[in-house]
Amino acid sequence: MVIAMDPSARQVGGFVLIVDDNPETLNLLTQALAVEGIEVRTASGVFQALERLHDGSPRPGLIITDLLMPRTTGWDFLRHLRAEAALQTIPVIVVTGAEPGDSESLADMVLRKPIDPAQLADAVRALLTR
Repeated sequence: MVIAMDPSARQVGGFVLIVDDNPETLNLLTQALAVEGIEVRTASGVFQALERLHDGSPRPGLIITDLLMPRTTGWDFLRHLRAEAALQTIPVIVVTGAEPGDSESLADMVLRKPIDPAQLADAVRALLTR
């Protein structure tokens, strides 16, 4: 899914890739950012996100991921991102209802569910502009 954005937001740092297996969460996060003029693309799991990151299309300016997903976790995804030179500089926000645990340092930011849409948009802007 691709949501159009305000052209002025494009200059901030590109689009945001949201990775979550729950369609309702994907929709909620997408809408929260879209109303703020932030372009969003989605992936319904880690493997789909990895395909999108390696398909030759532009890379996101930021990734938002859940932790608990089928077949692999958000932390496995983060470890992959941090180990690959071409991806390790992409900022990552983890949005989760689970306890982050010891791997929290892999993320640039961890936000606990339930998420305040304004807080999410502020966090995204802050990481896109740094």
